[in-house]
Amino acid sequence: MYCDVPEAAFYLNYQSPASLYRLLKAGLLDDYVEMHHGQVLLRMGAKGKSPTLAKKVRSLINFRGGHELFMFDPTEEESLQKIRDHWEEQKLQELTEAKQ
Repeated sequence: MYCDVPEAAFYLNYQSPASLYRLLKAGLLDDYVEMHHGQVLLRMGAKGKSPTLAKKVRSLINFRGGHELFMFDPTEEESLQKIRDHWEEQKLQELTEAKQ
């Protein structure tokens, strides 16, 4: 599963994608980057022996006590439910914007 940077930040429970952009700029997530029509996409799942993006980010960042990283793994039901919930929120938002 691939996500753009803001969507990946949402799934990892970040308020903004700034931390992911910093890691990308430093080249620390190069193994997770896929370019598609000029857009940067991040591989969320594990590939071969590499860990999921959540595990990689967790190993690279010092976390503050109040922030809890969601250990997103596209093969687990809890993560799939988060995707479904996010999709439903987007569709509801689109419907309400269309009515206005």
